[in-house]
Amino acid sequence: MYTFFGALAFMIWGLVPIYFHQLGEMSPALILSNRIFWSAIILIVVFCLKPNLLDKAQCSVRNISLAFVAGILMNLSWLGFVYATITNNIMAASLAFYITPVFVFFMGFAFFKETLGSPQKIALFLMVFAIISYVYLDKQLPVLSLAISLSFASYIAIKKLMKFNTFGAVFFEHIIFAPLALWYILTHSEGLSVINWATLMGSAPLQLIPILLLSISILKTPLSKISLLQYIEPTFHLALAVWIYHEPISNGQKCALIIVIISIMVSSIKIRKTDNHNLASKN
Repeated sequence: MYTFFGALAFMIWGLVPIYFHQLGEMSPALILSNRIFWSAIILIVVFCLKPNLLDKAQCSVRNISLAFVAGILMNLSWLGFVYATITNNIMAASLAFYITPVFVFFMGFAFFKETLGSPQKIALFLMVFAIISYVYLDKQLPVLSLAISLSFASYIAIKKLMKFNTFGAVFFEHIIFAPLALWYILTHSEGLSVINWATLMGSAPLQLIPILLLSISILKTPLSKISLLQYIEPTFHLALAVWIYHEPISNGQKCALIIVIISIMVSSIKIRKTDNHNLASKN
């Protein structure tokens, strides 16, 4: 069930570009600010109705500080994602979230002592090689892709350190930044129509629901498995970029994606073998 929640979260995120592609005339910062503020409002209303959802014993300085850091990382990743979406660069977002599991894999191994077998090491090497190939062929670093992926992978790792329940973590990640978001909205919202406001407000539940699902999933799902579930999102992005929005794909992106897909196959084979082995052991 926890794995399903994680998969569902990444499916929703994979389809989000369809929604934000219609907001090309708005700044990413304004979209982000509305998402933060209206998400905070929703969470505050939920808290008022169900105060027991927030465990006051967990509201320590350490946990709130980690929520603050997690919020910054989440917002940075989301800002880059929105920018890529509304500037017709969904391919950059797709590549970013294909790369992200590498960072998650590594963080799980380095900071949480999760097992990293030979296939995972090969997959990690292939991911690095994919980035090198991109740089060589396109003569530039995939800066936007790397920024999105590194910030989101770090967000997942920080959430693993928090001792909040699901609601508590998401609650503080948003309300801490709500005042700043409100200030930006009030100073940068001239000339918006009713439809614009409705669309911006709609970004809150669209982002809040998968965050809640992912937060639930992370509670009981190893980062190694989370890293594999993440491939759902960029696959949806890739399909949208190629078949719906007909974005051009550079040679570097093509090469990197091919290598990344090979890397995914290596990692997936290992997971299936491990699962089968464990099942056999139980029998």
